[in-house]
Amino acid sequence: MKPWHHVILGSGPAGIFAAEAIRERDPESSITMLTAESSPANSPVMLTYWMGGEVGRSALFFRDPSWGERRKIDIRLNTKVQSLNSTSKELILEDGRVISYDRLLIATGAIPISLPNPRMGLKGVTALRTLSDAEAVLESESEIREVVIIGGGFIGLKLACHLREKGLPVTILEKEPKLASRIFDLKASTLVERKLREKGIRVETDVEVVEALKEQEWVTGVRLKDGRMISGQRVVQAVGVRPNTKFLEGSGIELRGGIVVNERMETNIPGIYAAGDVTVTIDSITLERTHNATWAAATRQGTVAGRNMVGESRRYTHNFALNALNLFGLRVLSAGHSYYEEQSGIDLLSRETSESYRKIVIKDRRLIGFIFGGDVSGTEVLLRMMRNQEIISCDPIDLLSRPISQEDRLPPHLGYEHGFLIRNLKRKSVEKE
Repeated sequence: MKPWHHVILGSGPAGIFAAEAIRERDPESSITMLTAESSPANSPVMLTYWMGGEVGRSALFFRDPSWGERRKIDIRLNTKVQSLNSTSKELILEDGRVISYDRLLIATGAIPISLPNPRMGLKGVTALRTLSDAEAVLESESEIREVVIIGGGFIGLKLACHLREKGLPVTILEKEPKLASRIFDLKASTLVERKLREKGIRVETDVEVVEALKEQEWVTGVRLKDGRMISGQRVVQAVGVRPNTKFLEGSGIELRGGIVVNERMETNIPGIYAAGDVTVTIDSITLERTHNATWAAATRQGTVAGRNMVGESRRYTHNFALNALNLFGLRVLSAGHSYYEEQSGIDLLSRETSESYRKIVIKDRRLIGFIFGGDVSGTEVLLRMMRNQEIISCDPIDLLSRPISQEDRLPPHLGYEHGFLIRNLKRKSVEKE
């Protein structure tokens, strides 16, 4: 068989894991990786740890500099794609060059959502997706007296904790009535809010930012819809992300908020695959389209796509949200549709103390979600039940108090400090510095 030319757009976890899967099965075909980044294998999830001083700069990269060369992958940095011609199998770059492909993987990730306010372009206002974003937050650090984080989701919460540990005053402003609305319910949010306030972080929910305040070209704070002014010399927009798909308009690829893929991670156009934050996949619990923008999902999707690009037949399964956080020692694990409140056809069971909260969500005698905050022991058995869609045979209340056993311990990659990344990279960064 004639060697193929595989082209991968993006050098994040989905693209990297796909390239490794391709090369492992196909040592002869050529692989070209196009990335807008100045270096491949950046880890956005590590930015907050670096900003907080917990890891060195090398920890921001989850593959070493020689990774591409050793695998004979042609990595082209600072390269942006303008459009795709799926009929001729050609990519048109912003500089006018054309690159053809036999198999294409789109792993362009997601881009931060920016608030619709012209003043959000001030100096001192940034998102948090790239190294340059992180550097902008810490620019002239000695001048920072307060940091305002707009958005109390996963990234906003992590950033707030790391900056507070660094000694900076932090305010979190969340538009929804609760923090991390796609992860927590109201009680879990209350537990987290209590911990954050205990550590000196100001938290306000159900508030809307309408304007950034300025002095000359620098931000000085924000104004809320209720008229109050919140001071801040740095403002971080952490209101979420959206799939990076604008360059695909007119390509023929089906888009529904993101790239629609099947269980093989293939798009509606044969030979074109997509993986990671840019995709819309099928939730294995509800069977509805979902945007599962997590590290674990990106790596698994990339591997499945890569295997199928070289002729295998792999399926992406067990697709549901899974988030683990460690906020000043308060561990929180949320999986599936944990944020559900009371409604018809859904059974909720919970148990709470001043230091912990446990909740399970059941539909048709199957576990479809849970939140454990504080004591997270015993959650592996719940994850297994969700993956296998097991019928609950015991008294459901027992699932809230099941004692932990060795086989129920969470695997390393589900650790609360980003698992294998943070533990390994802390060690490596110390060795290299």
